[in-house]
Amino acid sequence: MTNTVDILISVENRHIQNMLKGVKTIELRRRPIRIPKGSRVWLYAKIPEGKICACGIVRSIVEDTPEMIWKNYGDVSGLQKSEFQNYFSNSKNACAILFESVVPLKYSISLNEMRKNVEGFHPPQFFKFLQVDSSELKLLENKQTAA
Repeated sequence: MTNTVDILISVENRHIQNMLKGVKTIELRRRPIRIPKGSRVWLYAKIPEGKICACGIVRSIVEDTPEMIWKNYGDVSGLQKSEFQNYFSNSKNACAILFESVVPLKYSISLNEMRKNVEGFHPPQFFKFLQVDSSELKLLENKQTAA
């Protein structure tokens, strides 16, 4: 049995909104993200929103060519084919994070609040592991269980 992990990724708000509506059930990356099934992916909506506002549970990770990822998952990517091709131009590899579910957080956490509570916090360019005892993960979990 593999232990699950928590990661934080930066995503455009429109993609997060499509995930929450169930229109987009995957997140695409040009580089592989190797995390186990059941891991939590905390979603940071890029500026101008600038907040951690949703969390997804990983069903699986698929690495393949962009062509095969489009063929198998284009209909749940939330992208037009031209936008997909643009994103993966000059890339031989593609990674798709397939989600079991994506839910909105009970309480979103703004970039300012993260920076106030976590010294040196910066939203990740690619992704960031959140260690079990990290101040980021503690803040996220505590905020969600607050009454």
